[in-house]
Amino acid sequence: MKKIIMTAALVLASLSPALASSHYAMTYHDNIRPHGRPRSDAVYNAALNACYSQTGLPRNAPDTQAFKDCMTAHGYSWTSTKLVQDPPSRQVASGIPKGHFIDPDTGLLCYNSGGASICETPPDNMTIRYTSKRGLNCTRTGIVGICSSF
Repeated sequence: MKKIIMTAALVLASLSPALASSHYAMTYHDNIRPHGRPRSDAVYNAALNACYSQTGLPRNAPDTQAFKDCMTAHGYSWTSTKLVQDPPSRQVASGIPKGHFIDPDTGLLCYNSGGASICETPPDNMTIRYTSKRGLNCTRTGIVGICSSF
């Protein structure tokens, strides 16, 4: 019988997009597998919640030995902890005309025309906030676009 490994990327506490650049992904093996199948995600999440509550460990921190011991008591053995880079956040744009999109390099308002994309500056009354491909937070109003890492 193959070992079944449950992998769970823990959700971080809500941080601003500029600060949330990475998180820890912890992997636990289900030691109690009724009929050879892992228990449900609800059982796993209940064990996680109980251990976070019992140990007082923040969800954005790597697991401590006390947390691992708690998970072992719930039937899960620790396998690994990995620091994972978060992708740049994508913000939902509002007020963009149907069929248009925001170019992530320039912040221009674009639409597809056959085999090409036509891009133009947004109207003066429209402010576009977007995340560039490099992960910078950008704002464009008319012809002026400003990007920063804050």
